[in-house]
This record gives sequence, C-alpha cells and structure tokens, in this order.
Amino acid sequence: MLIRRLAGFVGVCVAVWMMWETINPILRQISFGSDLATELLNPPVSLIRVVSTSLMILGGLLAMAALRGGAWLFTVGAVLFGLATALMAGSADYTLWRDEAILAPFLLVICGVLVFCHRK
Repeated sequence: MLIRRLAGFVGVCVAVWMMWETINPILRQISFGSDLATELLNPPVSLIRVVSTSLMILGGLLAMAALRGGAWLFTVGAVLFGLATALMAGSADYTLWRDEAILAPFLLVICGVLVFCHRK
C-alpha cells in the first residue's frame, strides 16, 4: 500500500510540473494579447495536455487516498499524455516534445504500479 501511495505522489508531482509547463506558455501568450481559445486550440495539443495532466493529478490524489478509480483515472490521463506526445512528435522542433517523450514511458510505469498493486 505504501508503494501505491508513493507512486501516486510521484505521479502527481510529475503531472503538476507538466501542467505548469503547459499553462505557463499559454498565460504568456495571453498576456501578449492572444485569447484563451486560440491558445488552447492552436495547436490542439495544448488542450489535450491540460486535460491529461488534470486527470493525472486527480487520479494520483485518489490513489494516494486509497480511493477506488484513482489508478484508472491516472491511466487515462497518462494515455492521453502519450497521445499528445505522439501528435507533437510530428513537429520539426524536438525541443517542443522532448520532455514529453522522456516522461510518457515513466508515467506508464507509474500506471502499471497503480493498476497492479492492491489498494489494501
């Protein structure tokens, strides 16, 4: 049970960091005069990243509290995060998706720990 809570904590920490990495450029562009809809939907990867990291944060917190459904919620968020990584890999600039390519397999390992370790 301790390993599951630790995995949930690490997953939440990584998801919060990636949420900040997503929101910070969006807020910077909004401060320059752009609107929120344009920043979330152009490219649409930004919206996928916000949704996936939110799901991972919520799922990790539920897993830390040993509540039902936290592991699967984290897994859905991690799979969406991997999808966003695959979508960004098509871009020419690798600096845009370098962090995601490193973290996506790590997040899937955390999913495995959360799904296959028993709650109690």
